[in-house]
Amino acid sequence: MLSVRSDSKPQVDLGGRNSLFGTLGGKKIPAPISTDFIPLDDQGNILDFTTSNGNPAWLGLEYKSMQWWAYNYCSPLASVIDRLASAYANGIFKFKYEDNTVVSNPNKNPRLARIRKLLRKPNPWQTSQEFESEKKVLCSIFGWTLVWFIKPAGMDKSYSKMMVNLNPYYCTPQYDYSFNMALGDGNPIKSWLVNIHGLSFEVFSEDVMLVKDGFVNTTSNLPYLPISKISGLDYAISNICAAMEADNVLLKKRGPLGFISYDSKPEFGSLLPANPDDVDALQEDLKRYGLTWGQLQHVISKMPAKWNPMSYNSEELKIKETIRQGIDMVCDRFDYPAELMSGKNATYENRTSAERFMYQNNIIPYAIRDMARYDDCFELDEIHLSKDFNHLPVLQEDILRAGQAREALSKSLLIDWQAGLISYNEYRALLDLDEVPGMDDYYYIDYLKENKKILGNGQQKTSSGKDKKSSTEEETD
Repeated sequence: MLSVRSDSKPQVDLGGRNSLFGTLGGKKIPAPISTDFIPLDDQGNILDFTTSNGNPAWLGLEYKSMQWWAYNYCSPLASVIDRLASAYANGIFKFKYEDNTVVSNPNKNPRLARIRKLLRKPNPWQTSQEFESEKKVLCSIFGWTLVWFIKPAGMDKSYSKMMVNLNPYYCTPQYDYSFNMALGDGNPIKSWLVNIHGLSFEVFSEDVMLVKDGFVNTTSNLPYLPISKISGLDYAISNICAAMEADNVLLKKRGPLGFISYDSKPEFGSLLPANPDDVDALQEDLKRYGLTWGQLQHVISKMPAKWNPMSYNSEELKIKETIRQGIDMVCDRFDYPAELMSGKNATYENRTSAERFMYQNNIIPYAIRDMARYDDCFELDEIHLSKDFNHLPVLQEDILRAGQAREALSKSLLIDWQAGLISYNEYRALLDLDEVPGMDDYYYIDYLKENKKILGNGQQKTSSGKDKKSSTEEETD
C-alpha cells in the first residue's frame, strides 16, 4: 500500500504527448506545447494559432514551418526526400533541338556557352550536383522553391553571375492585389521578402525562378503556390515519431513496471473509501503517464492505493508495424518505391525494377517540368534544356529494349514500303520522322524507276552493270 499526503505534484513535461513530433517537437518547436498537432477548441473546431506578425505557426503539416520540422525530425521522410534528390542529381544537362537531337557543340553559341557555364558552376560554394540536390530537397519539402539569379541590371538571366537556392522557410511572398487572372498577363506575386537570421531583403519576382513539385495550389495561407506533398501526412509522421520514441523509452526504461490502483482494504481503517473527487484526482494523475520521455511511468496518488505488477510485450504494441505503415504512406505520397527502403527484403530484380519505376514515373517527369522552367528563364526557343539519365545502368536495359523494338518496327515498315502498301512520307511518319515535301505519293516503284533498277524486259542490273535474270527466268531455266 502506498499513500502520499502532499498536494504538490512533480513537474512533468506533457509537450511530447501532444506534439506531432513527440518530445523533441515539444521541446524545440516554437508552438504551444500543450496543444495537440491538430488543435481543437471545446466545440471541436480547428484552432489556428498565429505568431505576433500574423503568420500561421501551428496547424499540422499544412504550413511550411511544420513541413521544415517534419524533415528535421522524421528520419524516414528525410530519407525518401534525400534519395529522390540524389537520384535527380544523376542527370546530365544537355541542349537539344526541337527534333530532340543533341546540340553537338553549344560553346559555339555565346548564349548557350554562358548558360552552360552557369549550370556547371552555379555559385562559388556549390557544385552543379550540390545545387540541384538542394533545389530538389527544398522543392520536395515545401512543394515549391526559389532560384535567385544574381545578374547585372538590365541583362537577361544568361548573364547571371550566380544562382542561389532560397529556402522557402525564410521567404514570404508579397502579393500584387491588382493582379487580374482574366487579363492573362502579370504575376500575382510581385516580390519576395527574405528574412534570414535577422537580415531582411526584397527580391523581385522577375529575378527568381519558381520551381514547383506540387500540382494543385493551396487555397489558404499561401495562394498561387502548390501544396506540399508532406501536407496530409500528419498522422503517418506522428505515428512514426511516437512509435520510435515509445520503442526508445521501452528500451531505456525497460517499460512500465506496474500500475497503482485504489486499495479498497487499506491496512489502517481511518482512511475513507475513494470519493468522486479522489477518482478525478487519480484520473488526472493517469494523464501524466505515457511512453514519452517527458511523462511518468509510475503514478503515485494521495489516496490509499496498491501496486499491481505488470509488463508490456513490445511486440504487442506493434511498434515496428506502425513505423512500417507510416513509411509506406510516406513512400506512396512521394511516389517513391517502398521496395527501395530498408527492411523490405526485396530481391535484386525487384529493386532494379523499382529503381526503373522511380526514374520513369518520378524523376524524369519532374526533370521535364524543371527544365521547362529553365527554358522560360533563359528565354530558350528553338533550342531547349534537357536532363539526360540514359547513361545510368538501371535504364540501359530499357534503352536496349527500345532499340530492339525500333529495329523491328523499321524492318516491318520497310517491308510495307517495298510492297507498295505505304508511301515514303507515310513510312517516315510511322517512324516518327519528319516528312519530306513532295513525297506524299512517292512509292517504292517510283524509287526503283528513278534509280533505274528496273529494265523494260523485267531484268535487273547487278552491281557490275551486267544484266541479271529475274527470279521467274531462273526458275524456268
